[in-house]
Parts: sequence; C-alpha cells; structure tokens
Amino acid sequence: MDYLLLKYLHLIAAVFLFGFGMGSYLYLVAAHRGNDPRVIAAVARMVVRFDAWITTPAGFVQLLSGYAMVSLAGMPWSTDWLRGALLIFFSVGALWLPVLLLQKRMQVLAEQAAQTGTVLGARYWRLYRGWLWMGVAGFGGMFLIVLVMVTKQAPWQWF
Repeated sequence: MDYLLLKYLHLIAAVFLFGFGMGSYLYLVAAHRGNDPRVIAAVARMVVRFDAWITTPAGFVQLLSGYAMVSLAGMPWSTDWLRGALLIFFSVGALWLPVLLLQKRMQVLAEQAAQTGTVLGARYWRLYRGWLWMGVAGFGGMFLIVLVMVTKQAPWQWF
C-alpha cells in the first residue's frame, strides 16, 4: 500500500479517535449537569454505542496504519519518538477498556434510576468520578501523542 495513503488513514483514524472520543466525553459530562437519570441514560447509551462502533475501531486502524507506515519506511522500532509514541498509545489504550466498562455500568445504573424514578446513588457517582478522571488522563495522553508525532521527539528529549 502507498505510504501517503497509509498516512492519510492514520490521520483520519487520529481525527476519529480524538473527535468522537472527545465529543462523547463532553456530551456525557454535559448530560450530568442536569442530574436527570433519563438524560444521562440516553446520552450514555449513545456514547457506549459510538465508542464501540467508531472510536474503538479507529484505535485499531491507528495502530495498524502506524505499524504499516513504520514497516514500509524501514524505520527502526528503537527510534526514541516512536518508542515514546507507542508507550503513550498503549498507556492510553490501557485506560480505554476500563472506560468502556464504566460507561456501560453507568448507562445501566442510569437506566435503572430512570425506570424506577429514583436518583442516582453513591455507586453511580463513584463510577462517574473514576470515568471522568480516566478521561482526563486519556485525553492528556492523546494531546501528548500528537505532540510526539508532530515533533518527532520523545517526551524525555524535550528537557
């Protein structure tokens, strides 16, 4: 496959990862401002769906297209910026599965509260806080990985 086509796929996957991920995150955060379990359940349902169908596959496209570009270019895997990018990518990825699980649990609890007409309990808010801070860490990593890829320098080379 042509290198420029791979680069295009890699960039589009990054846009989907960042765009859909950030959009989903912000919509779910915004849904919590009204503290209405019906709204939270509806938004959480969409977020879970989008993250499963769009954001997660984009992560795989990102990884595969990056691998293909490095292989096609004959770049050594020991390059500092590449090792840094992979370290950040897999660190953010390690947050992703727990985030997906938390979102699904939050969706179920919000649906139950909406169906029974009750408020969201302490368990729900504990899950939400964990999800919120994992999102902050994950998006911090995504900002960092874009910086690494643009500058072609590992974070430890900046100092």
